[in-house]
Amino acid sequence: MSEAEAEVNHAENAENGTSPSENGNEDEVKEAETDKDKDVQAEEGKPMSKNQIRKARNREKYLERRKEKRVVEKERKKAKRKAMREEGNTEALKKPKVHMMADSSCKIRVCVDMAFDDLMSDKERRSCVQQLSFAYSANRRADAPLQFYVVNFRDESRKFYDSFTTNQDIFLDTRDLNETFTDDQIVYLSSESDNVLTELDESKVYVIGGLVDYNRHKGLCHSRAVQKGWKHARLPIDEFVQMKTRKVLTVNHVFEILLQYTIDQDWERAFFHVIPKRKGPEKKALEGEKKDEEDEDKTDKAEGAEEETTEGTETVKQEDKGDC
Repeated sequence: MSEAEAEVNHAENAENGTSPSENGNEDEVKEAETDKDKDVQAEEGKPMSKNQIRKARNREKYLERRKEKRVVEKERKKAKRKAMREEGNTEALKKPKVHMMADSSCKIRVCVDMAFDDLMSDKERRSCVQQLSFAYSANRRADAPLQFYVVNFRDESRKFYDSFTTNQDIFLDTRDLNETFTDDQIVYLSSESDNVLTELDESKVYVIGGLVDYNRHKGLCHSRAVQKGWKHARLPIDEFVQMKTRKVLTVNHVFEILLQYTIDQDWERAFFHVIPKRKGPEKKALEGEKKDEEDEDKTDKAEGAEEETTEGTETVKQEDKGDC
């Protein structure tokens, strides 16, 4: 299937599809199918290991808790809307306007590569899928959303994704990156790259590695790009921002930085708009400003040394005077 065919199929699905809330008990159906799969597994004489049983039970507990949370959240939102109506705040009740990728004036393509599914734990996979949902939400709110792709999307992460959402305005593909795009289109983003990304090009696709690993697999995205012969680049963070903590950003943070750049064409503004304040981002001084600061430091040190020498001389004089 070509990229164009994938986009046509996606558009038809997005237009004709329904959300989980419109399908009613879709979650219950999926859970029933899961139970059925377990029964089939038992019938085939393939017993589950203790670890698999534990994970399955934890998964069931998680789904039950999620159901309960949804009920509570639904009631909370219902009460909030009722209070707003009573206060006459009808403007706040209006649904935020969403924009479809097909109608967007922005044709910059950003892709999340989920080729690292087997390197993540269940917890990390859930975190990665959650980051995808954050990126999707940011894209939907934008006046001119990016063209959002997810490739290599299969296995456990895909199962988790499909368990809570369907028919989003996003291109999902189980194929590998170079089966969806040509090699000359790919620009893999990696903080280890020596190439600095200065602008975005519609003829390229900017790839974010879909990996949550808490730094266990450092440099993996860069290695993948080098081995495959793909172009690679890093965001110009070092040129604009000083970080008090590690410069590791989540999938959604990188996505939102690219999205914000398409709005302002300003990297510095994009970084400070997206990077969390807890990471301590500070504006990086320009070369001229650095020199001025260094000169000021040297002057302050020289003045301090001079004051110490003067104080020492005065002390000696006082001591000499006392001896007389």
